[in-house]
Amino acid sequence: MLRQLAMTLPIFLEFETVSSTNDVALDLARNGAPEGTAVIARSQTAGRGRRGRRWIDEPGQSVLVSIVLRPNLVPDRVYELSFVASLAVAQYLESEFNLGAAIKWPNDVIVNTKKICGILVETEAARAGAAAVVGIGVNVNQTGFSPEISDIATSIALETGSKQDVRTVTEKVSIALLECYDAYKSKGFKSTLSQWREYMYGVGRDAEVRTGNNVICGKVLGVNEQGALLLGDASCVHEISWADDVSLHPASNYEIGGNDG
Repeated sequence: MLRQLAMTLPIFLEFETVSSTNDVALDLARNGAPEGTAVIARSQTAGRGRRGRRWIDEPGQSVLVSIVLRPNLVPDRVYELSFVASLAVAQYLESEFNLGAAIKWPNDVIVNTKKICGILVETEAARAGAAAVVGIGVNVNQTGFSPEISDIATSIALETGSKQDVRTVTEKVSIALLECYDAYKSKGFKSTLSQWREYMYGVGRDAEVRTGNNVICGKVLGVNEQGALLLGDASCVHEISWADDVSLHPASNYEIGGNDG
């Protein structure tokens, strides 16, 4: 069951095929589109994720939506919207389908260790006013994936054993996002982060984090009050605000806070 409808409601604009729903939404935001404008498509020819990674979709089988938001945020806090969006999707999958969703830092939503949703937040500063576009891709009805991602991707259909109406799921995901967004605006990031932590995946596991040309290894301890990843090794706790990739490992090889004597 969804919670009470948010004050901000989606305004849906539908397309058959686009290069990227984020591209369309950013262009609309540049030209004054109001908050809540939601661009949806059956397929993307150049979908993308974080760090320019390609987002692969099967036409008509996924949620592909990008929503225009106009938060009153300084640029270095826009990342908070990734936490809002991933929390919204995780809560929706849990409440609607009884799936044990989790969030791999910073914003990949996973079910049974496999990715089911990707999120990309981009910004637009124009004469019409600053805007953020939150792009969400959720695998809905796929029953198989290409070899390069088959071991790391899943879908609602694979997890529940039944297919869904993609348009309905898209609408509900969009409403869930805007509900979380309204709560974030009224209660602040601290409240959002507190709920997000309940879904965080991999706490206590060893991880390898790539940031540019650097690799940091350690144990995932959680996130700090700004949402930075806390990664501990034998010598210190690293606070990581961005990363190209986070790889989690099942075994624990690091002692945190011990001594060498």
